[in-house]
Amino acid sequence: MTAQTVQQGDLVTVIGLEVHVQLETDTKIFCGCSTDQTDEPNENVCPVCLGLPGALPVLNEAAVEAAVKIGKAIDADIPEETRFHRKNYYYPDLPKNFQITQYDEPICQDGDLEISVEGQRRTVTIERAHLEEDPGSLQHIGGGGGIDSADYTLVDYNRAGTPLMEIVTAPDFRSPGEVRAFLAELEEVLEYLGVFDAERDGSLRIDANLSIIPEEEIESDDVTEISDEALAAANRTEVKNISSHKGAEKALAYEETRQKNAIQRGRAVEQETRHWDESRGITVSMRSKEEEKDYRYFEEADLPPLRVSGWKDEISIPELPTARRERFQDEYGLSEEAASKLTSTKQVADFYEDVAGEFDPDLAATWVADNLLGELNYRDMEITDLEGRLEDITRLVELVADDEITAKNAHETVLRSMLDDGDAPDEIVDREGLGKTGEDEVQQAVVEAIDENPDAVDDYESGDDGAINFLVGQVMQKTGGSADPGDVNQLLRAELEA
Repeated sequence: MTAQTVQQGDLVTVIGLEVHVQLETDTKIFCGCSTDQTDEPNENVCPVCLGLPGALPVLNEAAVEAAVKIGKAIDADIPEETRFHRKNYYYPDLPKNFQITQYDEPICQDGDLEISVEGQRRTVTIERAHLEEDPGSLQHIGGGGGIDSADYTLVDYNRAGTPLMEIVTAPDFRSPGEVRAFLAELEEVLEYLGVFDAERDGSLRIDANLSIIPEEEIESDDVTEISDEALAAANRTEVKNISSHKGAEKALAYEETRQKNAIQRGRAVEQETRHWDESRGITVSMRSKEEEKDYRYFEEADLPPLRVSGWKDEISIPELPTARRERFQDEYGLSEEAASKLTSTKQVADFYEDVAGEFDPDLAATWVADNLLGELNYRDMEITDLEGRLEDITRLVELVADDEITAKNAHETVLRSMLDDGDAPDEIVDREGLGKTGEDEVQQAVVEAIDENPDAVDDYESGDDGAINFLVGQVMQKTGGSADPGDVNQLLRAELEA
């Protein structure tokens, strides 16, 4: 295509994704080797995952079950029979020089996933999702560790054969921000299904295809509707080595700008595969973009057709994030924002429901969504880091609900000490003397604060309502912060107006 100089406002970004998800199984997809990647390099290997002559693959049932769960979650068609194929290409971390994958008969077809973009719900089409094996991993040594600058490269085959689900979307995205929203929603769904571990290194890897199309080449007035002809005419780049939501947004924002700048200057965009160099924040050219014919697909003769008829109906999936968010709003009367926070992970949602079952749902939401998650985020922690200690958090909420400690002290002193030092809430309350001050003592502190601060009293009586805050502070100081600020405010007003 001959490039024409155009204005940036006339250019439309088109993005499609290939998301590679490592499935959480104990053993690899075609052999009995462990999927544990924490062992020494090349320790969890065997003749099958190393592709040695005469070794035959045997399909892992748990991987198929995980694939069916994903298919149900994205409302995909799951055919009664599918097949495996060989995808032929040479790369150092692919020991057989071909990858066992699924080609034109994938296990999941024609699905979709609803996402939220800037407060608006929209649906992303998922063209297919198929099972395949992961290659090994490369370690680039020296020269800054970059693929284009390393002194040499080591190959670890421990990962080779780990079950993968490749999820391929339609080119439905029009901005890097939309891609990030989709990946966040997808990861939530996978985590709810229990088929994916986000903490595992390399568990989610993204290849993104990005094209820039002049608006005048789009026949529809709606830029979300682009003809196959316009897509086919546009050169695209595939960006690889993306491993996070944030990384995807940054990589695609860079690539979007790079391509738009090229088109504005009248230069053609090369159809190629590019590597995302996260350390430098740029994409670099790797090779020309392969076409489907280059992979020379043919049927995998060592594996029979995969039939899931009957069995797939027995595989159930849990309540998914979107449905749970809506239920939280209806059942607990939560705002959309609070419900979104509380369903961000299944562990958070489960914990909230435990707390809301014992205490007021609004109080539980404040403590889980705002106080607990806020403090965890500040410490770069997850709720999973509190395994075995969530009963202590529930006890702290109980202390607040029973009016045994102020909410301020519970949050700023007790919760923070619990997270930093691992102490139990009652132990901290006793040690710091945070139990609520008796009513008589608070009333005495109110009288003293009024007597000792006549100027503030005069200001309040002259109509300066803000003066009451100064007096509240004085009472809190006298009671060592153990009085409830709301109660102190009411007592002060009653005493001043008596």
